[in-house]
Amino acid sequence: MGNWLGDFEEVGISPAASRDTYGADSAQLDRKVAIMCYLSVSGWLTAYRCPREQRGPLTAFHLRQMTLVTVISAVVVVLQLLMLPFLGWSSLVVAGVGLGLLLLLRMMGVMAAMSGLYEPLPLIGGLAQRLFADQ
Repeated sequence: MGNWLGDFEEVGISPAASRDTYGADSAQLDRKVAIMCYLSVSGWLTAYRCPREQRGPLTAFHLRQMTLVTVISAVVVVLQLLMLPFLGWSSLVVAGVGLGLLLLLRMMGVMAAMSGLYEPLPLIGGLAQRLFADQ
């Protein structure tokens, strides 16, 4: 009967090939986890809860940066709520600009993580590495 479904090994989609490549490259897994920590809060929590011995250096670098971005985002939202009685709904503009800049920083972080670079984010990257050096 032979190979009646086609030659899946040739294109790399056979079940045997998927077993061989799953978890084979730790650098690729490190890059994926670094990207994941920028994309969602659950991704950040997953990377944060990973034991420190199992975190790669790229993940640790980008996790420190995303931790500071998350803290600054929470501060911007709290400040917006505190300014609401005094500035009215125009405080939403201030918060929108701040959160928009933080979204831009997150996108820059994702691009750096996708490339596998240890590139600090503008304005806050160096501060994040100093504040969260033990993570």
